[in-house]
Amino acid sequence: MSTPSTSPRPGAGFSRLLLVVTGSLAARNLPFALTLLRESRPGLSIRVVVTRSAEKFVTRAALAPEADEVMADEWPDDDARARHVEWAEWAEAVVVYPMTLHFMGRLALGLADTPALLAAQCTRALVALAPALPPGGVESAAYQSHWSALSARPNVVLVPPRPGISTTTGRPDSWLSTLAQAIEAVDARWEQHLRRDAPTAEGTGHLVMEVTPDAAGGHVWRRRPGRLARSGFTPVDAALNGKLAGMLDVRPASGEADVRPASGEADVRLAPGEEDGGSRVYRVAGAESAARILLREGPGEQLEGLMRGLGRALRELHAVAPGDVSGPPRALRRLEEWLAGRSPSATAAAAGAALADRLGAKSWDRLRGWCAEQDADPDVVLSHGAPGLGSLVVDADRGTGELLTGEDLCVAPWYHDLAWVAGELVEMRWLNDGNPQDWQRLLDALFEGYGRDLGAETNRLVAMRIALHLHDISAYVGLDASLLTTYAGFLDFLVNIDGGSPHARNS
Repeated sequence: MSTPSTSPRPGAGFSRLLLVVTGSLAARNLPFALTLLRESRPGLSIRVVVTRSAEKFVTRAALAPEADEVMADEWPDDDARARHVEWAEWAEAVVVYPMTLHFMGRLALGLADTPALLAAQCTRALVALAPALPPGGVESAAYQSHWSALSARPNVVLVPPRPGISTTTGRPDSWLSTLAQAIEAVDARWEQHLRRDAPTAEGTGHLVMEVTPDAAGGHVWRRRPGRLARSGFTPVDAALNGKLAGMLDVRPASGEADVRPASGEADVRLAPGEEDGGSRVYRVAGAESAARILLREGPGEQLEGLMRGLGRALRELHAVAPGDVSGPPRALRRLEEWLAGRSPSATAAAAGAALADRLGAKSWDRLRGWCAEQDADPDVVLSHGAPGLGSLVVDADRGTGELLTGEDLCVAPWYHDLAWVAGELVEMRWLNDGNPQDWQRLLDALFEGYGRDLGAETNRLVAMRIALHLHDISAYVGLDASLLTTYAGFLDFLVNIDGGSPHARNS
């Protein structure tokens, strides 16, 4: 059975509500509350799921006039449909109201023994939880523990209950919220939810970014680790920052050799950032990255010049003494953990297991061996660590670029940075249309600017970069089975081309 797309629509509120009713006395007020909701939001499509315990307080027949469909929270014996999948994909918002402490506990513990619970555990929709608690409920250790656990879920909205009159004690010592308050809570979080569900616009679980104009006519790029990032940025070294910021701006004095960009090479300088709380702030001219331009316009002369400039900037960076900077790239650690089956991300671990099955043990071990070789290579330089095209900011007016630098500074073999960019270009060429020769010219320009290429080991280094990207997509964006299949085929080719035999790097 086909289901509507759950992609959020910018500028619009939610239009499909799955309401889960659990066994609290407050459920008796739902027919009236649904009537008010219908009057205030006539275009809202509402499906209601009623738990067995809730039917002690409200009947499905009483809810039917104000709902598009009313269903029991049960596994039907005579229906082959996966009811939980249908609900999870259909809903744009899920509201559990009134939510008992029992339902809350099952949800917080990851239980999924009814269709509604399983849908709430698996949906990407916004899930609002509106408790109805007896006297002592808010102070209970169970409630406080479950509240803390559920508040950590990025798509969960917790609606704080208010004091109410207990039908048992007659005192204002029960706690409950209303359906209207739950809907208001969803509305308040809706735009934020849209941004979270569009990682290319705002960032991912690994990195969050914001670009704003500044008073001087340039732009401020503010970047911070995402909520799933394993570690923070490399600390700022003010002395090193000063050296990196000025090294490519220096022009030769009279009688000295001219080191300005050669013909066909755009000027690309390193742009170190400043610490601002947990963020890194960069003040640069451009508002758009090379990655965005490349995806929108495809390869061209402007990007070719920028790739030469980027290669030159990386060469200049690698010539700087590392000083106090140490440690392998954060990215290499992520990849090694993943290939070893130790990923802390459940989605990345699932992707890794599927990819390992597809590639086979021999190819999987080959990838692991290549990581170990790079990690053990003693010939290291001051490395950018992650010089992606999303970090290359382009000044469209001048045709120049600034490489945001500092978050991942480390020591690594010279080829780490070069392979990072080369892997991105190869991946983009593979995923996007266009003349392959135009894409190849970007790679050639990068190597020309740097002064050397990756030689016979290009395929293995590119394979490591693309494998890392697949890990990062799975860990920080989301698990996509069809995308995993697509990447697995390409990685299988890269890992096994020429039998995966080792080659000596060219000097």
